[in-house]
Amino acid sequence: MTRTALALMVSLVSGSAALAQEPATSQQGRPTAPRSRIYRLEELTSPQIDALDRAKTAFILPVGMIEVHGPHLPVGTDTLGLMYEAHAASRQVITALPDWNIVMMPPINYGQSGANELGGRLTHPGTYAIRQSTLRALVADLGGQLAQNGFKWIFVLNGHGAPTHNIAINEACDFVSETFRVTMLHVTGLLRADRAIQSNGQKINAQYFSTSELSSFGMDIHAGIGETSGMLAVRPDLVSAQYKTLPRQVGQSLGELRDIAAAPGWQGYVSDPARASAAHGRAVEAWWIGGFAELMVRAVRGENMFAHPRFPDAVPTEMTAIVEKTLANETAFGASLETWLSQRRQR
Repeated sequence: MTRTALALMVSLVSGSAALAQEPATSQQGRPTAPRSRIYRLEELTSPQIDALDRAKTAFILPVGMIEVHGPHLPVGTDTLGLMYEAHAASRQVITALPDWNIVMMPPINYGQSGANELGGRLTHPGTYAIRQSTLRALVADLGGQLAQNGFKWIFVLNGHGAPTHNIAINEACDFVSETFRVTMLHVTGLLRADRAIQSNGQKINAQYFSTSELSSFGMDIHAGIGETSGMLAVRPDLVSAQYKTLPRQVGQSLGELRDIAAAPGWQGYVSDPARASAAHGRAVEAWWIGGFAELMVRAVRGENMFAHPRFPDAVPTEMTAIVEKTLANETAFGASLETWLSQRRQR
């Protein structure tokens, strides 16, 4: 499911971060922090990590998703876009905070609740998700270990819009922050609820579409204009030319979208991807990157981000039945696994 509706269209982009350099060595022969300011965690040695200033090092944890994105976009669209945004935002943060370090963690590629569940389909050949409890535990595990190693700043950037997926990340961040007295923030949740940043996104849309056009597109929450535009801007090689001829599938409410997604033969998209353009994608891309960077810098400079609203406030009423069905299925799967393990141990 896309990370926001058309009115707040999300940019989807991909790319790479600066490579970590060899560590410097002090006169006493002990490793010091590497000279670069943006690192990939997996490329650092443990002495390099340990040498980083705990008070001026921020870790970025990207959380993506693998799910059906129509016949025209790759199933990794959420992750591909998020990784570029994360790397680009980290460069803006370092520009604003030149004495800080940014450590990019490898992404969590699997999220919870694929778009296929909107139509009541619990599985789909294009979707590979994990349970909400698994996602919550995974984010909390990683954040907790960073905190226990003395690091104070952890920013989670998320590329998937399902409410229960976002709730799991919110809960994991709150647990780590409150338990270990550090700052672990779900930056994407803050961005989606920030009125000023969202207003800027709406202005971008108005530059490319008229008011009547925006209304006619309906709720562009998955694999429609927003996500297709983003991928055209970032990874056009992964966008099938079929997008140009896909018929419109417009829903003005979650109920209407649910009916579309439940119809036999649904191809995994809504809205009007044929109206997508790389130019629009590039504009919204810059908006997302700037928003991420702004929120991280504001947090580091002392703004209390825990006092700000955060997406989602709650699961939309129209999605309650879908969510209950999804979580019940996840609970049953977990119970089946535990039963199997118990029986195995008794053999």
